Amino acid sequence: MNINIKNITAASFKKYGYVIAYDSRKSENFQIVLKESDAVGWRIAVSKIENKRIYKVARHPNSMESFEPMEGTALICVAPAESPKDFEIFLLDKPVCLFRNIWHATLTLSEHSLIKICENANVDSEEYHFENAIEISG
Repeated sequence: MNINIKNITAASFKKYGYVIAYDSRKSENFQIVLKESDAVGWRIAVSKIENKRIYKVARHPNSMESFEPMEGTALICVAPAESPKDFEIFLLDKPVCLFRNIWHATLTLSEHSLIKICENANVDSEEYHFENAIEISG
């Protein structure tokens, strides 16, 4: 399977979520990029990614989720809620926030990658298992 690794831009990523960025066109020095109206609690985690292939993707119907690269060269596999087989793979070189129900998984091109993740404190999860592993060689 020939997989095209895409670059994350606001336009290329808009159906999955958005890029977390400072908007220099605004005058505010403190810009909120996500505000939950419900009091759900949240958690911050650091995920060490060592896998070079993925066998499954997951989605969370009750939580948005941020992925913020910290170390290494990471990739993020994302697919729309209605079709986990229609995935795209992006170079995770900037922080992003995924919408609820977006199928996702991470892998690394480095020996390992570190990714900061922020999400609701209690996350419901569903999984979809691929028939064959998705592997990036390089």
